[in-house]
Amino acid sequence: MSAPDPLNFLIESLKIYSPSTEESKVSNFIYNYIKSIGFKDVLQDKANNVILKVKDGSPKVYLIGHMDTVPGELPVFYDGNNIYGRGAVDAKSSLSALLHASINLMNVPCGIKFIAVTDEERLSEGMNEVLKHEEKPDYAIFGEPTGVSNVAVSYKGRLLAKLNFKANPYHSSSPVEEKTAFELMIEKINEVQNKVRGLNANVTSYFDAVTAQVVKCGCGDSTNKTPADAFAYIDIRVPPKYNTFDLEKILFNNNHQIEDRLEPFSTPPSNELPRAFFRGIYKVLSVKAGFVKKLGTCDGNVLRSYYEVPIIAYGPGDSKLSHTDQERISVSEYLTAIKVLEESIKELCKNR
Repeated sequence: MSAPDPLNFLIESLKIYSPSTEESKVSNFIYNYIKSIGFKDVLQDKANNVILKVKDGSPKVYLIGHMDTVPGELPVFYDGNNIYGRGAVDAKSSLSALLHASINLMNVPCGIKFIAVTDEERLSEGMNEVLKHEEKPDYAIFGEPTGVSNVAVSYKGRLLAKLNFKANPYHSSSPVEEKTAFELMIEKINEVQNKVRGLNANVTSYFDAVTAQVVKCGCGDSTNKTPADAFAYIDIRVPPKYNTFDLEKILFNNNHQIEDRLEPFSTPPSNELPRAFFRGIYKVLSVKAGFVKKLGTCDGNVLRSYYEVPIIAYGPGDSKLSHTDQERISVSEYLTAIKVLEESIKELCKNR
């Protein structure tokens, strides 16, 4: 049995390149590390998630981080102050902080479960698999880079729609009055974006705005005839005042298919979970916590699509470095995040 070593764990996990769908080696590393420090109630499921039950109790608190990264391997090194490498910010440092906080919480009355999931950066197949076999938590903390003094309490949702268009093809020199598949596509895109502009008429913040971006499109198979087919993918970002089903009805009719759907979530700062982090951050850092809203998505959106429970995200690192070639994490910030997580969860579990 060996003692936990959060610094070495992070460095070694970063050395294991683990883009989405290629997480088996890092999953084995996390599983074996947990076993080596004496925990027996740990398993790997068929999606290569690693689930550690630290202790039973009530309420049930889940600490969930993701082991996958975006593609693009980077050299891993430690200069004495910062650790560099793919996933240093997004989000192996957050995952490691959650793990090492979890194993130091054996004496709290709450139930504590640590979960390392796969595929967060792609289709969230790992989180969806977890929700098939794990019971509903009472609180969920997701490991994402927020900076040690900030807590993310809101995330926008996502609706990815594919639109398909068909028209009769003609020779490109023909004076045809019918609309081509390309023209039908452009017309529909403009219609959707005009509807979005209407929804945002009185909106004053990016977070509260609906956005609709064309992320992929195509048409045609020849340079001398009009296209018979066209397609476009539109990525809709959904603020918490909407759910994805209502927004789908507003923006689209029947010539579309939904490729991805994630509900937005927002946990009021007055809720017990963010309040516990407010107290924990002040206890460790002597500063007031910032409550932030994120424009993207995380696996917390997946959980909210299953269960209405309080959710926040927390972790060390500057999110502006996520997915860049400059990913790095301050060791001091990383170790501080572990302390903040411990103190915050102790606050959450007081008087239980």
